[in-house]
Parts: sequence; structure tokens; C-alpha cells
Amino acid sequence: MTEKSHPNETGGDVWQVPGTNHREKNIKDGRRIDVLNELKANVKKLEKPRNVLLLGSLGTGKSSFINTVITALTGRYKPYADIGCGSKHNTTRLHKISCKEYWDHENEEDKALNLPNFIDIIGLDVQLSNPKEDETVNSQIMNLIINGKLQENYDLLDLGKKLKEENERKVGMELVDRSEDESLAIDVIVVVISLEDNNIPHALLEEIYAEANVRARQIPVFSVLTKRDKCDLSQKGLEKKKNDIAEAMSIAANKILICENYQQNQNPDARDVEILEFLTKPLKYIEQKLTSNSTGYSCSNFDSNSTYK
Repeated sequence: MTEKSHPNETGGDVWQVPGTNHREKNIKDGRRIDVLNELKANVKKLEKPRNVLLLGSLGTGKSSFINTVITALTGRYKPYADIGCGSKHNTTRLHKISCKEYWDHENEEDKALNLPNFIDIIGLDVQLSNPKEDETVNSQIMNLIINGKLQENYDLLDLGKKLKEENERKVGMELVDRSEDESLAIDVIVVVISLEDNNIPHALLEEIYAEANVRARQIPVFSVLTKRDKCDLSQKGLEKKKNDIAEAMSIAANKILICENYQQNQNPDARDVEILEFLTKPLKYIEQKLTSNSTGYSCSNFDSNSTYK
């Protein structure tokens, strides 16, 4: 159990990490405030909240990670995204959690911050990803979501079944005439992978890369490795797994976070720092991209490896 102190800047409580003395606590709390202020400085430069899409297979902890990030931002846990368990889908529809829903701040300046919206979707079936096919069920679902062609609360489970049936019959569904909703178009992709699973979903990761980089929109991709508490890998083993996944995704290893998600009735602790640092990276990328576009420079001038160190 943590020891609470005076209220913090997000309306929650300043917490003490078990086993730390007062000086260590002040250092950890100070670091969290510094990182949160850096994040705020970046989002202040954004003209609107950006949409962060969580992708991954069933049971990787996508919804739990959304709740974990919001806990790190606000200082208190609340299940904004529905959490499932077992082998059945809990999230079956397109669920947008807007920043207005979770960021209710008394300070007017902070209340106006354009913190990200989180897009929670159904877990993707890795067996429906095939590198030999141009358009799979997963790639079609991702393409529709990335381009803002599916409305909030859209039934993704039903869509997946229809796409699978049409693919098996070799008859394509009429999807091309759907209009794009810019308010739902994706700005950042975060791929969630469970450390409980020893296998790396190469085919799915290749499809995500293709949809993010080869299509009309070029979306920055990051990744989170969840369930660290349920993984028996050594620190060296974790780093190897992280590097292997980075290679499979064609991204820099420093765009991957190894994380243990918060649970219900669990107080925030020192993990907030690395979570907030991770969230700052894609928002900083977007801010730099906007700056480069306004000044006439290509965003390709930025070295992704050096930007996020």
C-alpha cells in the first residue's frame, strides 16, 4: 500500500513508492512533474487532440494500457476502456476515448491542453494475417480505421466476420466509397504485444507496417510490451525480445516501452515516469512534423533514433 501526501497537479494524490525514503520520494515525484511538464509543452503546440490507435491481438492488454496511460496522466485509476479476460473479445466496437472524457482539470490553462484521444478496437486475429495476400481481413480493418472511414461504436466483430466470408468467397466488399471523417483519422499507432506470448506475430506486424507507411497516410508507429510482471525473462532476455520486435516492426528500439499495466484499486507509482516519457515521444514527433511542414522542410530530415533518446 502506498503512502499518500498532498494533492498533485492532476487532482489525484502524490504517492510514495514503497520502500523509499523522503529524499528518494521527492526525486521521483520531481522527475514525474518534469516529464509531465515536457509533455504539456508539446501538446500546447498542437492545434487539436491527436488520435492514438491501439493495435494488437486478442488479450495483449490494449484496453489496460489505455487505462494505464490515463492513470499516469491524471494520478488516479479509472477504467475508461473496458477490460476483458479469457479467450473472448471484450472490445468489439470502435471505442474513442476523448481527452475531454478523462482530462477534467480545474486549472483553465491545463484544461485546454490537447492531450491525445485513444482509439480502442477489437483484438486482431493473427491467423488472418498472411504476407502472401495483398488484402487480408486485418489489413482491410486497419485501413478503414486509419483513414477515419468507420464511425464511433462501429461493430468491428461483425465487420470482421463479413470480410472473412467475402474473402473466402473471393468477392470483395464495397468499402471504397466510404467517406473519411478527419476527426477519427489516426495520427499515431501503438502496437501492444504481450510478453506472456513467446511468439512474435511477424505477419501481423508486417501488415501494420504496410498500412502505416505504404499507404497514403504515413503514421508513426510505436509499441508497448505489456505483462512484464507475468514474464520470466531476465533483463537481458527482455532487451533481446525488445530488439527482435523492433526489427520485426522496422522501428527503432527506443520507440518501444516495456510496461506493467495498472490494475483496479492499484495506486499510481514510479512507473508513471517511463509511461509519460513514452507518451511524449509520438506527440513530439507530430509537433516536429507540423513545424517542418510549416517551414517547408521534410519530416524525413528528423532522425527518429536521435529524436526520441
